Amino acid sequence: MNRQKSSLLLTLSLFSLGLICAISLWSANPVVAELEMTTVMNRSSLPNIAIKDAMNRVWPGLVTDDRNLRLGGIFSGIYHVFGEPDNEFWATADRGPNGQVRVGNETRRTFPIPEYSPVIYKIQTADNNISITQEIPIKTRSGKPVTGLSNTSNDEIPYTFDGQTRLEFNPNGLDLEGLTRLPDGTFWLCEEYSPSVIHVDRNGTTVQRLVPAGLSLDADTEVKGTLPAIYGRRRQNRGFEALTTNEDGSKLFIGLQSPLEFPTRAIGRASRMTRILVVDPRSQLPTAEYVYVLDPATEYGETDPGEMKLGDLDFINPTTLLMVERTDKIAKIYQIDLSQATNILGTKWSDPQNTQNSLEALTPEQLSSNGITPVGKSMVTDLSKIPAMMEKIEGLTILNDRAIAVGNDNDFGFSSFDPQGRAVNNDLSTTLLTLGLSKALPLER
Repeated sequence: MNRQKSSLLLTLSLFSLGLICAISLWSANPVVAELEMTTVMNRSSLPNIAIKDAMNRVWPGLVTDDRNLRLGGIFSGIYHVFGEPDNEFWATADRGPNGQVRVGNETRRTFPIPEYSPVIYKIQTADNNISITQEIPIKTRSGKPVTGLSNTSNDEIPYTFDGQTRLEFNPNGLDLEGLTRLPDGTFWLCEEYSPSVIHVDRNGTTVQRLVPAGLSLDADTEVKGTLPAIYGRRRQNRGFEALTTNEDGSKLFIGLQSPLEFPTRAIGRASRMTRILVVDPRSQLPTAEYVYVLDPATEYGETDPGEMKLGDLDFINPTTLLMVERTDKIAKIYQIDLSQATNILGTKWSDPQNTQNSLEALTPEQLSSNGITPVGKSMVTDLSKIPAMMEKIEGLTILNDRAIAVGNDNDFGFSSFDPQGRAVNNDLSTTLLTLGLSKALPLER
């Protein structure tokens, strides 16, 4: 055999070996191969906007001192209306700038701008910038601004920025974490205090607030205790986090951020069982409840199961949703299947009197023997594999079958306060990423 033929055979052999290795790698780890094809199509950030300016635009004179704080956190919830331009979104922030300080042996929740009032924003991305194109202030039935303050003694006690002065509870306070827009132009929001879901009209007036049965909330809107009473056992700051609607607005899908602290705090904090609630917005009654099994915390580089959370979700088709599962540092996006999941609504698993054999006390291996099939999960993308990915991914929405958008909660971009009570701002921006997917979602819209 001459040298030329030998060289050719060697080249072909090496090529074949490489091809075999590639196929083997794909077969052994198809998720990794798929994830590598998720691409960043656009990255846009919100410019620095003083909270005083943002608030006083919608409520003139509401804020006199914003302590040098900037607007942020507006991707606690995000929603893209199918059919609108792919660079337009609805978004909302949570309860406003807040933090924790130690006073003696006590950790206190602080609200440096107690008068802060959540707003629904319409935004547009262009040239790597986010611009606000519409602002809808959220108000009570009597037309007053809601706040972000704790509602009742079931929530954390609110204090001023330095933790020295106690603030009053406000039953109209909202810690917003998710939103969706119905075909009639009204909104549904979810929040963490009660926890509750809130119907808001086109002008921002709260129409109804749905809370767990048995909860007394003297808010300036129609309060209905139509949700399962067991949700009153939510972990503080881990209430309703994710919200979306189906195509015609006849169903609300609501994700509980973390397992209930039921029957005890210790059991809830160690549990991997959280819940997805389905509500009919016309009757304001729940129609289904499903079990969602959180990933092991170790797969996210954590040892504490309590670090696992649900983020946001969006509707794909009548039996399929898109969900963010995360810690503060790592987020993964799953396509979840409800078609085979057990509806536990009205069963002992949704009964607050069932303290001896609770859902939260079960391990994933024990679900089947207890007659429970959780929602199915298949990973769409691991966001931690994308370079320069933000932390605290709380917003997710679908643009089309090949593109999604994710946004972070930058906690209003501040670290602390100086001795004069002025905010020490950091470099964490409010950022939205548009991502291209390698495999089409089974979208039905």
